[in-house]
Amino acid sequence: MVGQLPVVLEFVATGERIAGRLAESQAVSEEGLELAREAGYGNTVAAHLANLAVVAALRGEEETCRRHAQEALAIALPHRVGLRAGVAAYALAMLDLGLGRHAAAHDRFVAIAAAGPGAGHPTVVWRSTPDRIEAAVAAGDMETAKTALAAYERWSARAATAESRALLARCRALLGTGHEGLEEALRLHANPYEAARTALLLGERLRRAHRPAEARPHLRTALETFRRAGARPWARRADGELRAAGESARPATGPALDVLTPQELRIAGLVADGLSSKEIAAQLFLSPRTVEYHLYKIYPKLGIGTRTELARLVVLRKAGVAGQDRL
Repeated sequence: MVGQLPVVLEFVATGERIAGRLAESQAVSEEGLELAREAGYGNTVAAHLANLAVVAALRGEEETCRRHAQEALAIALPHRVGLRAGVAAYALAMLDLGLGRHAAAHDRFVAIAAAGPGAGHPTVVWRSTPDRIEAAVAAGDMETAKTALAAYERWSARAATAESRALLARCRALLGTGHEGLEEALRLHANPYEAARTALLLGERLRRAHRPAEARPHLRTALETFRRAGARPWARRADGELRAAGESARPATGPALDVLTPQELRIAGLVADGLSSKEIAAQLFLSPRTVEYHLYKIYPKLGIGTRTELARLVVLRKAGVAGQDRL
């Protein structure tokens, strides 16, 4: 099992990132990266680097994103590991999209869709299509957006989950002018982070239709979600729209857990899962004394004194509860 741990952590890190839990995803990937390097698992090293690049992209950390993406590509491309190369390329595209460089993002997404075996992967193309459509529309290339939507509709023809239907509704709405499709997507979303992206788009559209009172609640929700996730470029965009809609956003208090190091964050998550210090030590290949040492550093950082309080903070964060006094 130990030998498979870096691979298992790859899937955990990806799931955390897709759910918008960026700090957790980073912590898991950094642990997985270290273990994969020690074990000599090159492809898994590339996987964790690519995931870290996406996390950095969503946070607007350009230098970190580019460094991780280039390291991942340097491993994946010579070995023709298309999935890892595709995720690294996706990170660079999302970096441009988040920072408002729509033409550059559009070009990158087009390249991802056109990449052949060894340089890309169908899963990356499918999962990135909603982002590709958003970039194409923002760049003014409606024909490419329509082509991408047609392909996404074919892929989603048998979509069974509410989230997949929500993303399809959002994509269709992006090529229209009304707001009903975005409202439908909001009703369907199961993923709070994707719901925030839809809420941002809906708020933008309502504000530009001179309906600021209707726009503000959606923009406020998007801003709070992005702030909790640490997705700074997206939070800045929501904040700007909210101000343009006539409301000054509350200053960001900063999610309490973001003051923790990746190792401390991982330990906090395991405490929330109910593990003892001894069990945490075994899982992280540490000594129980080291785990306790980390806990003694964690408590004053968060202004708490017990495992119960720590577990509460982690659970609230994962549940997406906007407890602004703590989160």
